[in-house]
Amino acid sequence: MAQSSPAPAGLSSLLQAAGPSYFLVSALARLPLSMLVIGALTAVVGVSGNVAAGGAVAAIAGIGVAVGAPLSGLASDRFGQRPTLLVSAVLYVAALIAFLLAAPGAEHGVTPALALAAAGAGVVVPQAGPMTRVRWIRRWAGRPADARSLDAAQGYESTVDELSFVLGPAAVGVIAALWGGTVPLLVALVLTAIFIPWFALHSTSAYGSRAHAAVPLPGTPAPADTAGTDAAGADAASADAADGDVPAAPSSPRSVPWALLGLLLLGMLSIGSVFGSLATVSTALADETGHQGTGGLIYSTLGLTSGLAALSVSRWPARWSIQGRWLACAALLLPALSLLWLAREPWHLAVGLLLVGAPIGPVLVTVFSAAGTRTPAHRLGLVMTLLSAGITLGTSLGNWLGGELALSGGHGTALWVTFGSGVALLLAGALFAVASQRRRRGSEVHAVADMHTVS
Repeated sequence: MAQSSPAPAGLSSLLQAAGPSYFLVSALARLPLSMLVIGALTAVVGVSGNVAAGGAVAAIAGIGVAVGAPLSGLASDRFGQRPTLLVSAVLYVAALIAFLLAAPGAEHGVTPALALAAAGAGVVVPQAGPMTRVRWIRRWAGRPADARSLDAAQGYESTVDELSFVLGPAAVGVIAALWGGTVPLLVALVLTAIFIPWFALHSTSAYGSRAHAAVPLPGTPAPADTAGTDAAGADAASADAADGDVPAAPSSPRSVPWALLGLLLLGMLSIGSVFGSLATVSTALADETGHQGTGGLIYSTLGLTSGLAALSVSRWPARWSIQGRWLACAALLLPALSLLWLAREPWHLAVGLLLVGAPIGPVLVTVFSAAGTRTPAHRLGLVMTLLSAGITLGTSLGNWLGGELALSGGHGTALWVTFGSGVALLLAGALFAVASQRRRRGSEVHAVADMHTVS
């Protein structure tokens, strides 16, 4: 019986699989999305001076992203990532041009042309982040020896996602301060025109196709022939996959378990709401203490420990199940969030955010990993973009609710949104663990019944 040699675990396996240039390209390809919402607000305020209109178009663009991301995922599942990304790039460039042309008309309110352009930009913005996750899952799913490499990939992608959602808005602010409110969207347009096609045409896009077969990328060794694998081994792997600890095979014909994925989406909404409300809390505390303009810098400390902790997941013991990781990290998150009420100065909050980041990064990795193990190959694009949209929608919700409470009661009152989101994350994890256990038991019962039928 031929055995496949284990792939190198950790970031070295990612470099071997995709090549160094992929990491730069895939990172820069995310910036057009992370710059959109704040870029839309900045552009409208810069050319019209109407802050209310800027906030409205930013909300419209965010809703467009939430609607368009799953549609983009569906298209990539059906037609492949290359055509989906290339068409998205063209449409997004056109939508940004239309938006910039309509922005001056917002002096007296949001015009229909501006609203349509904002919504259109949100719907068609290229979804590079979720699609690169799909590539890693299809590259390594189904082989227990590659589970650590897949965890490393998920940890890396979570880190880059967080950095992009911190650096994107920060870049908008810096560019707007130096060259004007509309320039950030022009930069996003250029980034889209260059890096989205590059990302779409990269060799890894072979794994973005619905018809993907386990063919190694250029420069990676082909797996050894496993045709002789015995039935007992296959049954064991299937059982592990059902329990959520080993990636499911990419060719699995299973239907999408929407009930479980609904709980994963609730988890992502909760994580996004934590992010969004903490951004508002950071800004509010900075303003209250006379440090206006430093809220973004305070908030960025969250990404330091969150990113490092996300990267560490690939080194965690394999016996730690997905459900256990989610519950343990969510439980640790709540006392860390409670400590934020003690903050009286910006540096107090920054230290507190370092503590918050440590458990929340691994939860982000865990939720994406759980989705990857339970989603059939032909629906990976839809599910990954849906979860990514959940983060975006949750961030907008957290921003809005946190802002409303901060206006009435300051940053301490806004923290209730953050803490409530943490409780929702723990509850979603508990429900997911129960549902997964029931699903596993149901699979075992069906397997035993099938064996009796055959005998």
